[in-house]
Amino acid sequence: MRPFEHHLSYGGTELSGTGLLDRIRAFFGRGDHHRDLLAEADFRISVSGIRGKSSTAKRLGELLAERGHDTYTKITGDHPTSYYNGRMIPIQRRGPRVTLYENLNLIRQFVPQLANTAPDDSIVMENQAITEYTMRMVNEQFLKPDVVLICNVRQDHNDTLGKRRQTIARSFARSVPKGCHVISGEQHPVIHDYLREEIEARGGTIEQVDVPEGHRHLTGAETVHALNHVLDYLDEERVPDTELREMLDAIQPEWTTLPGGRVFNAAKVNEIESTELFRRQLAGEGDGAEPVCPFVFLRRDRRGRTASFVRYINILADRDLIDRVHVGGAYTRVFARRVDVPATEHDTDETDASDVLDALLATDQPVMFMANTVHPFMRDLADEVTTREHGGAVPLPPY
Repeated sequence: MRPFEHHLSYGGTELSGTGLLDRIRAFFGRGDHHRDLLAEADFRISVSGIRGKSSTAKRLGELLAERGHDTYTKITGDHPTSYYNGRMIPIQRRGPRVTLYENLNLIRQFVPQLANTAPDDSIVMENQAITEYTMRMVNEQFLKPDVVLICNVRQDHNDTLGKRRQTIARSFARSVPKGCHVISGEQHPVIHDYLREEIEARGGTIEQVDVPEGHRHLTGAETVHALNHVLDYLDEERVPDTELREMLDAIQPEWTTLPGGRVFNAAKVNEIESTELFRRQLAGEGDGAEPVCPFVFLRRDRRGRTASFVRYINILADRDLIDRVHVGGAYTRVFARRVDVPATEHDTDETDASDVLDALLATDQPVMFMANTVHPFMRDLADEVTTREHGGAVPLPPY
């Protein structure tokens, strides 16, 4: 017996691809269709690494669009978003968990639009995966990049990428498709040499981002200067030095001044190297450093990150750069037992963000949020900071 198929027709003519068998063929043929769509794009760029992926992918997409490319950019970050020639389109998800297969649907949705016009078509995609296997899957199956930009190699996602920077670097290197070109923003010479050995062993090539001496102390310098390396690879006009400096100035950290004290949200970087870079820029170094009050927010699914922040807090305490810590989220009691300074625990499931902020400002030290920002409480806390900064709710922009 033939399986039941419900056919659609128009004007007496049966429409193809509507029956059960057609749908089965379409499902199992979606890989071929996806590869055909990718082949229509002239340039495919994967943005990987630990810190700055979202902002770098967004800037790169904007630069290519300015240079006449039809460009689709996909970023994950805190707020997953698509950009089609600069037009922002939020990515809708059915649940809180990220699925890599959303990339199939996004490519299917946007790439055919790029192919309809004459300019070069470019796809810029943030690699959202956090394991060696899934990063490689994104590159080899979902994007097939011409070039992989590795922003940097820092200590984060230790549970899935490795305990040491060398192990994390190996995970990134092994996620690069064979024969692919890599642009690396990682400035540590030993880590870069390790990346080079791994990537060249896979038949790939690699170049290191050149950061001028005067910019090496600046937050995000390796990701901003990486833009010109990608543009060089694509034979596109470079960003002028003055514009690069404006980009760098715009991302340097500044305290937010509130009634009662100063606050900085370092949790948006969620790994210790970048957090320490922010602290040094804001509070100073050595004997002249200003003590800060850390508020460390913990997540149940980021135990490796929690362990790294235990070590970081203890280093700060040992150097007399802090004399206390506040902690919220998951496993606060365990964290409090393992740090070497007095720890104040906050039940962030039951306590309003406003009350927690009041307690932090009452320490009379500048406050730094640390560790994790992707959580409803931390969004509420960031909103509370913005509200107090502006003396009330921020009005919506005019239409």
